[in-house]
Amino acid sequence: MLALLAPLAHERNVELGPATAPVHVLADRRRLRQVLINLVTNGVRYNRPGGTVAVTAQLDGSVVVIAVRDTGRGIPAEMLGRLFTPFDRLGAEGTTESGAGLGLVLARTLTVAMGGTLEVTTAAGEGTTIDMRLPTANGTHCAPTPDGSATRRRRLRPSITQL
Repeated sequence: MLALLAPLAHERNVELGPATAPVHVLADRRRLRQVLINLVTNGVRYNRPGGTVAVTAQLDGSVVVIAVRDTGRGIPAEMLGRLFTPFDRLGAEGTTESGAGLGLVLARTLTVAMGGTLEVTTAAGEGTTIDMRLPTANGTHCAPTPDGSATRRRRLRPSITQL
């Protein structure tokens, strides 16, 4: 997934950190990919030249914490309450960056639909970390599908997905 975003990162002079060791989560593969692409793209687009975006994943009990950290401008404290408001671009509408202000709203909605949470930690001028917490697939008993992945029916057709 990071390779897909490498051209954008290169164009913006932002370094994409290496991915961590693989972990397995119980999530809808397509929606998980959609959320991660959105989070990493935001990290690149709202970063500074020479900045970094790193994606890490680690097991924390029965959940996997996927963290997307950037060294961008961060979000001012007075705007945090508006972070998940549809169509609110938090002042970015006055910049050349395109967007509708729906990316984080959709990312959180999809994460919650997959049984997870999305939390944001930010400091103006220092960067932002978005932690996505999803159920781990460790010990999950699922029926194999024709493509060899495992699947169990829930709202968004979760499957054991390797990050």
